[in-house]
Amino acid sequence: MIKRNEIQEKAEELTARYQIPSVSITYYQNGSYETIHAGYKDVEGQIPADADTLYSIGSCTKSFTAAAIAVLCDKGLLHLDDPVVKIIPEFDMYDSYAGSHLTIRDMLCHRCGLPRHELAWYPRLSQYSEKQMIDMLRYLKPNEPFRYKMQYQNMMYTLAGFVISRASGTTWESFVRENLIEPLDMGPISFDAPQLETFEGRAKGYRFFEDAPVPGNKQVPYCPLYTMCPAGSISMTSTQLAKWDTLFLNKGKANGKQIISEEMCTQMFTPQMLISDPIAEPLQGYLDMCSYGLGFFVENYRGTKVVQHGGHIDGFIADQCFVPDKDFACSVLTNSENPYGARVMRYLLLDAILEQEPVDWIGNFLRFQNDMKKKQQEALTSRTAVKSQSEEYPCPAPLSSICGTYSDNGYGDITIREEENGLSLELGTLTLHGFHCRSQHFLFTEEHVLPGLELEAEAEIDRKGNVTAFLIALEPTDKEKIRFLKK
Repeated sequence: MIKRNEIQEKAEELTARYQIPSVSITYYQNGSYETIHAGYKDVEGQIPADADTLYSIGSCTKSFTAAAIAVLCDKGLLHLDDPVVKIIPEFDMYDSYAGSHLTIRDMLCHRCGLPRHELAWYPRLSQYSEKQMIDMLRYLKPNEPFRYKMQYQNMMYTLAGFVISRASGTTWESFVRENLIEPLDMGPISFDAPQLETFEGRAKGYRFFEDAPVPGNKQVPYCPLYTMCPAGSISMTSTQLAKWDTLFLNKGKANGKQIISEEMCTQMFTPQMLISDPIAEPLQGYLDMCSYGLGFFVENYRGTKVVQHGGHIDGFIADQCFVPDKDFACSVLTNSENPYGARVMRYLLLDAILEQEPVDWIGNFLRFQNDMKKKQQEALTSRTAVKSQSEEYPCPAPLSSICGTYSDNGYGDITIREEENGLSLELGTLTLHGFHCRSQHFLFTEEHVLPGLELEAEAEIDRKGNVTAFLIALEPTDKEKIRFLKK
């Protein structure tokens, strides 16, 4: 049984040790909801979080998009195994077989063969229309065979939003509101950042800057997702998100109405694709049988089936969870980008409801996080270490000749400029900084969107010494670099 005072103490410990501005926790058990909060939704104004504080839930939005598809299936307007081209005839992919055979189910369980390709869209969110997003997918290369491996993919959920719009004749937002939010009596929620700005009770989002003159949390702007909204744009309170999760405990029924059929509801948290990624060190021995359903992760935690999803968007981390066999649900929302804070509270709550031996999840994940940071720093290439190589094997072309604009059909344009001791690469709103290693090779870094990563790059130079292309590993999971041709 969950003891409210103990969770309150853990919430306060979490905000202090993880340097999280605030956390809001709602859990459902025995037919009732309890909400706990700690910290400040507005650090500068010292305004405490409360039960009515709205947080961005990031990718927890995906469960709403998958549920909207489920409703359309219940209405007979779609089937999970319909090919996407049936609804969007102009759709295609780099792998033409995948393009013609990709189904709605494939989209929702992340098995299209594409890696994330986050930098193809994230730095240019405001620029892409539905047509441009669909066109982009023709040029992004897969790194796995179609239906071979689960690879988390935001663009597929954007595509699902387009499917919802085409099949329903209305917008993704209107369909979700009218068929899910209103029947649940959830109250007002925000569907994108500009709307969130109108809510007086909203939390501000924060990022912790370790290397600042005075380390600490600094406010970051809300992130409008525009066309990408179906993948991660919703904001709401922890109570609203927990109420959403109880819909699935009740097999799609709420307020005396069957909002989603029991059959489709069950499909959403039935494993569709096994996940082969390694389990994080603190969870080894506690977690197994990890898989993805439709808009939800499904896993075995300490012998019990748990359904969950996390969410991350600029300034916020969220977590949703429910346990079908225990009639239990919980949501944890934070206005911080600490990747483990919300997740830690989920495991503390699960241990209590499952009556398992308590684990020091706050301490375990904090040690794990610190170890990860240390390993990342040790793995970064020292500019001093490569200085001798750079001098011994200079770039065969002047840095000034590498500068210019380059283009790729999937990623759009990049601009290379010379800066002190190296090059900068501008990709939409993102700027990466690179230094020379040897010959035509460079390493690029970006401290916030790509912390701890070094992206290998090289200038392509013809036999006359002309720079013809620039190649950079913008998709870190793929061995093949993205090749941008010089304009």
